[in-house]
Amino acid sequence: MNKKILVIQTAFLGDVILSLPMVQMLKKIMPEGSIDYLCIPHTAQVLQNNPYLRNVITYDKHRRGARDFLKTVSRIKGERYDIVICPHRSYRSALLTHLSQAKVRIGFDINPFSWLLTEVVLYDPHLHEIQREMELIKGFEFLKRDVSFKPELFPSESDKEVVEKLLKLVNSKVIAFAPCSKWFTKQIPETKARELTYDMIGLGFKVVLIGGKEDTEYCNELKNDIPDERLVNFCGRLTPLQSSYLIGKVSLLVTTDSAAMHLGAATDTPIAVVYGSTVPSLGFYPLTSRHMIMENTGLECRPCTDHGRRNCPLEHFKCMIEIEAKDVAGAVRELIISD
Repeated sequence: MNKKILVIQTAFLGDVILSLPMVQMLKKIMPEGSIDYLCIPHTAQVLQNNPYLRNVITYDKHRRGARDFLKTVSRIKGERYDIVICPHRSYRSALLTHLSQAKVRIGFDINPFSWLLTEVVLYDPHLHEIQREMELIKGFEFLKRDVSFKPELFPSESDKEVVEKLLKLVNSKVIAFAPCSKWFTKQIPETKARELTYDMIGLGFKVVLIGGKEDTEYCNELKNDIPDERLVNFCGRLTPLQSSYLIGKVSLLVTTDSAAMHLGAATDTPIAVVYGSTVPSLGFYPLTSRHMIMENTGLECRPCTDHGRRNCPLEHFKCMIEIEAKDVAGAVRELIISD
């Protein structure tokens, strides 16, 4: 079918990565069709070089005023899409979907503006997010056995060269460590990250810090606290695609419920995930066979949100503070031995 399709996901980097298996499946069942993707500028980098996509359209939803919104509406209306798929659950994304004037407009029933869609799909809280989004295209004919739940990312040769040069500086067995998150309640406290870093170094590995530019201050402070040359700080120096390539080259990834976890799942790297205020049962965890999850299961206040908070609403942050660094290090050891 020669259809023009638009996918709208204007949430965070991890959400874009989790939508990619759906995009890949769409291209598989409609190879003659063309697929465009609308996202915010911050997440567009992870879609570079993606052969499944014709165009990536950026919309800066954080800018004030209606000008950018109307400009984006004009752009997508002009494309005359046949199908618009909206995995994002925001009213603004549903409105963009509606204003596209596409004949088929698909989204989840929990979207507050779901009445603007032509096809509403049940949001099943018991499924992984990737599986939930596959439900959005279930109306298209495809065989279940052909479905792949692995996101595909496409770092360029220059991306690979950047990472290879940095890894030469390390020249050892490496654990990638991404302790940060946009949300405070999903982030490993610095004191615990420091203890965990020493534990991982003690296992005979060099530890490489990774994260976005917004994580630079945290990682710089961690490196200043640990002058050991076996801790290397790459935070803020890599794009998402470069980070994904680096994660694919290391022995293990230690991270939080964040975009780094989803980058790791795309590379089949063993992953140790530390959960704070969120829980795996929300549907955001690695769909890989080699991962271990550390969480404080004895708290009635978890989850206090489905995406994270800027502070602990009960002001104790026990979900992270009561997780012992030695237990995380034990999971790291177990994953390395089983690899």
